[in-house]
Amino acid sequence: MSLSSTNRDGVLIITLDEPERRNPLGHPVRKALVSMLSTAEADGAVGAVVLTGAGGHFSAGGDIRDQKSVETVIGARDRFLVIKELIGRMVRFPKPLVSAVEGWAAGGGLSLAIACETVVAADTARFAASFGAIGLVPDLGILATLSARVGQGRAQRILLDAARLDAAEAHRLGIVDHLTGEGEALDRAMEIAREAMRAAPLPRALIKDYFAAEVDRALDFERQVQPFLMLSADAKEGREAFFEKRAPVFQGK
Repeated sequence: MSLSSTNRDGVLIITLDEPERRNPLGHPVRKALVSMLSTAEADGAVGAVVLTGAGGHFSAGGDIRDQKSVETVIGARDRFLVIKELIGRMVRFPKPLVSAVEGWAAGGGLSLAIACETVVAADTARFAASFGAIGLVPDLGILATLSARVGQGRAQRILLDAARLDAAEAHRLGIVDHLTGEGEALDRAMEIAREAMRAAPLPRALIKDYFAAEVDRALDFERQVQPFLMLSADAKEGREAFFEKRAPVFQGK
């Protein structure tokens, strides 16, 4: 199992736990996250959730190896139902939900981090919007969540350029809410989560529900277009280039 969890005085820490591969977000991991968050939402012993990664990295993003098993548009669309449930649940999560980022948060890892209401990052963290490198559109809601944090113009530039950002720049732009020293992101995220637990729960839930509407639109868009892109020649080339450690040659088909 590439997820683990522990409850520390009412704060549930969910850890992406496949450090030898920098904690990829394959389909089984996404399904497990849905289950854990659903249970945490209903559990009175959980007052907040912190999401982090093991082994010095948050997540390197989608599992390219896992994507190779997708053979039909229908199969891909079914996977995006899970993504819609996961991100839709995160952006509406009625309890404090904080990400603690060390090392890389790339592609889907970046999307997952900023689906949390608060992002804490070590000053050595790195962020990458690397979807285009494998011939896909940005997913896991990032078309909406990144725009909400940095504005539409900056978000478009970051995503089109497949930009890589250090922690200081991500903080300046508003992608990161709080910076810490290396190795301190989880402790700071726990502090923030405990502070947020004191707030009235109903206004929190309603505020998050309001801002989630644009994320719903992005998730619906992803489910329409990404399954076709995943089966495209360019996506196949992107995956092969990734495994062969070379630059992809895309042909627009």
